[in-house]
Amino acid sequence: MMACPDPAGRRQEREFPLRTYRFSLRLVEERYGRGNFDDAGDAMVAALRDVAGRDKRHVVGFEFHIGHANPWFHALVFSVAGLSEQLHRRFLDRLAAIGLPPDA
Repeated sequence: MMACPDPAGRRQEREFPLRTYRFSLRLVEERYGRGNFDDAGDAMVAALRDVAGRDKRHVVGFEFHIGHANPWFHALVFSVAGLSEQLHRRFLDRLAAIGLPPDA
């Protein structure tokens, strides 16, 4: 649950799930260059700002999933808290438009 201020300044509780988006490390490196995960992360944050607006703030996080023995399955995972269903769909569309669609 996330606390969101309403126009009158009171806090309201709204349920927005933590959303995670998984990107294959192999595909990220094909697009941004070997080991260049900073630019990929910057592109993800810019895409989020494009759809949510620059004044709206979301808590985001990045982590690497590299536990699988086969590197083919390694991934960069981008997490966003407080993203409504409408913004989630717009974010997916924006990621696809910039050539960075998450794994299905």
